Amino acid sequence: MRVITVINAKGGCGKSTIAMNVAAALANDGSRVLLSDMDPQAQLSEWLHATDGLSWEDSIVAALLGHAPLTDVIHATRHKNLSFVASAFALEEYGRNIVHQEGYYQGYANTLSQLPPRTFDFLIVDAPNQISPIMENTIYPADLFIVPFESTKAVKSYANFYSLLLQIRPGADFHLLHVLNNLHRAGLRKRVIQRMHEEHIPIAHSEIRNCGWLAQVDEHGGSILEYRPRSKGADDMKALCNEVLDMFNQKKRKKVANA
Repeated sequence: MRVITVINAKGGCGKSTIAMNVAAALANDGSRVLLSDMDPQAQLSEWLHATDGLSWEDSIVAALLGHAPLTDVIHATRHKNLSFVASAFALEEYGRNIVHQEGYYQGYANTLSQLPPRTFDFLIVDAPNQISPIMENTIYPADLFIVPFESTKAVKSYANFYSLLLQIRPGADFHLLHVLNNLHRAGLRKRVIQRMHEEHIPIAHSEIRNCGWLAQVDEHGGSILEYRPRSKGADDMKALCNEVLDMFNQKKRKKVANA
């Protein structure tokens, strides 16, 4: 199972939207996908109507605490091939309580190891937007990090994430995709690209352009591929999905077809 964590140490950069739609694109391509909300704000869980954020008994928190097997908190979605694990506000408290445990940043990975082999092809993780023990848990098992940049502040915050990444994964045995996201003003886009070049941050080939339908998609189950399949937002998410597949050396797989 390939683990893809969508992450940056800044709120509002588009993590949840990208996580949901990359998961949907991979599922549409025939892969068995598990989408895991690891953000205590539980925004993605609310989009999928999986939780109110207050109850944790049917969420990843229950599995992390050992109160339930991981398989018991995995649920089907209305999207074919796509399953989901909800988050809850209690995840933040869980993070505060584990910091004195040795190897606490491995807790999520240990929980994932409960999955029977070859249950899923991909795990997509929506990480929290701040440096925290939960963010560390989402870093430890990942094969690929998708990092969205929607502002110069996102570029500035990247240094904090990258420093933590090298601390948790000093062997650098991972891939990174740095994705421009929703930079609808030409001047802002130019400044973000300039700052990324100055910081030696390579930019992904695919870009998520400004799309009004993407701004509304959370109200319609989260997937632009279902809500507006012929939009540029859907095209961009499919292009990002294909770049992910290429990065995993799966070029022989059928590309996600353009609608």
